[in-house]
Amino acid sequence: MMCRDDVNACVEAGVDAVGFIFAAGPRQLPVELARDLTKLVPPFVTSIGVFAGNDAAFIHTVLERCRLDVLQFSDGAVSEFCGSFGKPTIVVVHASSSSTNGLPNRTDLHKARASAVMVDSRAENKVGGTGMRVSEQLAAKMRSRSVLPFILAGGLTPDNVAAAIRAVRPWGVDVRSGVESRGRKDRRLVERFVHEARNGGGVS
Repeated sequence: MMCRDDVNACVEAGVDAVGFIFAAGPRQLPVELARDLTKLVPPFVTSIGVFAGNDAAFIHTVLERCRLDVLQFSDGAVSEFCGSFGKPTIVVVHASSSSTNGLPNRTDLHKARASAVMVDSRAENKVGGTGMRVSEQLAAKMRSRSVLPFILAGGLTPDNVAAAIRAVRPWGVDVRSGVESRGRKDRRLVERFVHEARNGGGVS
C-alpha cells in the first residue's frame, strides 16, 4: 500500500490482508504515512508490516505508531529476533532450483512465532517484488512439506493466479506488481485478481 486509494481499492475488492513495506527500497513507507494508512484498514482485514534487515529499534517504533496485526520478514530470517515483537509472523522462503525443501524446521518456526510460510522468488539482491514466477512444481513440493499454512508469491497476476492455485493448492496468495499500473494499485486488476483467486482457483 502506497496511498489511500491503494488501501480503499483493495479493501473494497474484498482482500483478506494488505501489506505495508518498511524494508529499505523504493517502496519503503515513511512511518508517519504508514500510521495514517493503517488507520484506514478495517478490523476484519489483516494489516501486515513487511520488514527485511530492519533493526529492532526501528521495528518497535513502527509498532508503536502503526496498526499492524502480523509481521512479515522477507529476508529469510527465521529466529527469536522475528518472534521478539509480540506479533505472529510470516516467514518468507526464497525458492531456488537447487533447493527442493528449503523450509525452516519446527523449532525455528516456533521461535519466530511463525503463523505461515511464504515462498517467493529472488533476483540478485532483491528479496521480493521481482515479478518472477516460482516454479509451480517446486512450490507444490514445498507446500506438501510445510507444517504451517503456505502462501504463494512471485509474479502472480489476474491471468495466472487461478492456474497457480490449482497447481500448488496454497493457503493464500500474495501479489503486488501484478495488480498495479504505474506503481499504484489498479482497481480493475485488483478486482479481477480477487475474483480469479477465489473462483478460478476453486477457493471457497
